[in-house]
Amino acid sequence: MALPAARPLLHNPIFARLWFIQAATQVGGNMALYAMTILVFESTRSTSAVSLLFATYVLPQIVLSPFAGVIVDRLDLRWALFGPNLVRAVLMAGLALAGPNLAGLLVLNLGVSLTSVALTPAEGSMIPRAVPRDQLPIAMGIFNLTLQGAFAVGFAFLGPILVTVAGPAAVLAVVAVLYVAATVACIGLPAAPSVNVDAPGAPPRRLAEPLHELAEGFRTVRGNREISRPIIQQAAGASVAGVLGVLGPALASSVGLQPDRLVVIVLPLGLGVLLGVLGLRRFSQVAHRRAAEGGLLAFGGLTAGLAVVALARGWLDGAGISAIPLLVVIALVSGAAYAVTSVSAQTALLEAIPAEYRGRVFGVLASVVSTASLGPTLIAGPLADRISAPLVLLVVGCAVAAVAVWSARSFGPRTASSSS
Repeated sequence: MALPAARPLLHNPIFARLWFIQAATQVGGNMALYAMTILVFESTRSTSAVSLLFATYVLPQIVLSPFAGVIVDRLDLRWALFGPNLVRAVLMAGLALAGPNLAGLLVLNLGVSLTSVALTPAEGSMIPRAVPRDQLPIAMGIFNLTLQGAFAVGFAFLGPILVTVAGPAAVLAVVAVLYVAATVACIGLPAAPSVNVDAPGAPPRRLAEPLHELAEGFRTVRGNREISRPIIQQAAGASVAGVLGVLGPALASSVGLQPDRLVVIVLPLGLGVLLGVLGLRRFSQVAHRRAAEGGLLAFGGLTAGLAVVALARGWLDGAGISAIPLLVVIALVSGAAYAVTSVSAQTALLEAIPAEYRGRVFGVLASVVSTASLGPTLIAGPLADRISAPLVLLVVGCAVAAVAVWSARSFGPRTASSSS
């Protein structure tokens, strides 16, 4: 995506508002996640509690995401964006006031997740209403880059810096302000009534129709490996990212850092994500499928490398070698590998989905990816409390590298005579 090609879009006031809403909520959400991770770990010293925090956010995504696209298709998109953002702003203010009250944090975080489920399909459905058809690929590129960059800016940069300077509660208050700004921006969006309103005289919709549409989405995923493969790749990458988020404070402690100094590892990880997204433009000749498989293999191996460095800290100290610079370099390259995996797999998926099934398949994707990130995090936290965070991370990294090899071998290219 060339910058000159993006400028006309950013001068489009409707698209600019929509992009600001996405940027404010994505960056704010990642800042809040970092702040709550530090707050929960510092108050409990338990990775199990951090796992529970992630579960309260991810579980609604698993259960409700497949339905969200179907429901949003029947709403005015402006109000589908305004309502959840308003409620999230109120809940985030409550999180800022909750302090280290674990039960209060979990309940409010669950509420934030419930109101967030509809936002992704609403934003995605609003984009074609805001931009001309010939500018749609550039618009999607801007949103995709923002989505990846929000992790680097929110979780790896602003969140850690503000937590260090002002504390987690102040970060949550700043996020509440960002959500208020996004809510106000929604007011300026044009009305976008549902395109699925029944025509006069048409037979009423059956109550079970959304379920039938979801079933079609699952059948589409199951029956086409060019669709199922990138979903598996994104799910595997998300599982490692989730485990890194849960075990990050414990990993920092294992190399002698305080939990609120997790920025030393997270910042290079976020910078790596940005470098990976930007670097993909230089390797456009590589097939998206191969790029995703190679990125996933590298991401799994590098994650295992982070664990090996932490496990070998005693030996490294004895040899006069600091573990922290090694972790910084590995985290930087890991972030790039994750970005290559995520962006390449998503692009391959977009190319493979029939237009009439995109909303349903992306609902399935959100549910599968959320499930993949929740399962390992629920296991990793308690397991790390019993053994060690680096050892758990080593197992997860090796497992994901094995998934990458399995994907390459089991989903190899078909012959020209085979059906896709």
